[in-house]
Amino acid sequence: MAKTKKNIRAKSKSAIGAAKQQVQNVRAQINKEARQEQLLHKTLTPKSTTTKKEKSIQKHKKLLKRFTEARKERKEETARMNREKTKVIGDLKPLRDALPSLQDIYKLVKKKPNDPAERTMLTEPEAPLSAKQKIKKKRTDMVKQVEAFEKLIKDKNFKRNPREMISAHVRNKYHTMDEDEDQ
Repeated sequence: MAKTKKNIRAKSKSAIGAAKQQVQNVRAQINKEARQEQLLHKTLTPKSTTTKKEKSIQKHKKLLKRFTEARKERKEETARMNREKTKVIGDLKPLRDALPSLQDIYKLVKKKPNDPAERTMLTEPEAPLSAKQKIKKKRTDMVKQVEAFEKLIKDKNFKRNPREMISAHVRNKYHTMDEDEDQ
């Protein structure tokens, strides 16, 4: 009898184990189908996967970009500080560009006829200059302009107070222009 009891027990254990296995298989199948349905409902397009290497490259690029921006800001700041430190005499380029040359003003004042009829009579038709002559004329005008600016920069009164000298120059020019118009 003992042997039969052992056989019955072994058979029942194996039957129970087989039933448990079948239940697990069925549950796994149900879970798998449910997961697939969830994935289909989430998105129709697959997610873009980036590798670890690509992520590190992106981080590196962002870091380099931040460094270049910081360097650019520092350069701008130092340039601004240097501009603040320079004296008025130090940078006359904007002033030179804004003001017309003395020769141009003299030409305007002297050549200004009163009557439109006089203007047409006095103006002689000038022969058109060749390309070489135009270049030569521009070059000589530029040399004269540079010489005038060099004289201005070397002037002691201009070094002491440049604004006053410029305002006096402009006042004198307008005064002479007004006198010429009155005559």
